Amino acid sequence: MKLKVTGPGINQIVTLKQDATLNDLIDHIDIDVKTLRFGYPPQRINLQEEDTSLIQTQLDELGINSGEKITIEPSDSDESFSLPPPQPKPKRVLKSTEMSIGGSGEDVLSVHPVPDDNSCLFHAIAYGIFKQDNVRDLREMVSKEVLSNPIKFNDAILDKPNKEYAQWILRMESWGGAIEIGIISDALSVAIYVVDIDAVKIEKFNEDKFDSYILILFNGIHYDSLTMNEFKTVFDKKNQPESDDVLTAALQLASNLKQTGYSFNTHKAQIKCNTCQMTFVGEREVARHAESTGHVDFGQNK
Repeated sequence: MKLKVTGPGINQIVTLKQDATLNDLIDHIDIDVKTLRFGYPPQRINLQEEDTSLIQTQLDELGINSGEKITIEPSDSDESFSLPPPQPKPKRVLKSTEMSIGGSGEDVLSVHPVPDDNSCLFHAIAYGIFKQDNVRDLREMVSKEVLSNPIKFNDAILDKPNKEYAQWILRMESWGGAIEIGIISDALSVAIYVVDIDAVKIEKFNEDKFDSYILILFNGIHYDSLTMNEFKTVFDKKNQPESDDVLTAALQLASNLKQTGYSFNTHKAQIKCNTCQMTFVGEREVARHAESTGHVDFGQNK
């Protein structure tokens, strides 16, 4: 897990094992810590007053999960610790693919690019949930679910016979969309929020079923992941006001990206295959062309 630790004289990202204890965290901070604050509503642990057994408790049992921000207060008895002279904090210049969260400038929502191939949806979801490229596993998950429920996933819904679709989605050149998002969301028990740049809106899959969610960005023909402070990808809608601030920042980012030409309206604009120069309108035509030819390099026909 990764934690952001801040306090007098410290501002760092700490990487720990998933089963790390409070003692492991203290060892990484490497100063005499008096208290820790985390979460919302804020929780406080006083290390000088709590039972000594607490130090061996795993962080997740205390409610500290990956992506958490920890604020520390050093012990007054630590004579070796001295505060550096106050320095003005340089103002961060945000990139066009970044947006400040909550207006403070301390937390930033940014685009995490994934490979620009026909598996970009699966890349984006895999990074958001696992921080690794489990593309083939996700495709197999979708294929098995479609086969196991032929009534729900009938020919009309899939636009092809059920068994044929189950084989088709296993191919790395097959594009994913709403059907796959819904299946993966259900299977992994996490809501998936799709930030649509062209429409400047967020389409929420399974928001009523799950409190945890990831954000993926859609520009019309390509998906990317969205991260907070470059490492947090899973959010809790009950964690207010952070969740509201993150979603507001996501819409602001989408609006900015649309103005800079990052979006692509597949219903109005033509898509060109940069390999054979043929043009198409809509994702479905592009997907069929990619499937039949193996071409993966597409762009806007200007």
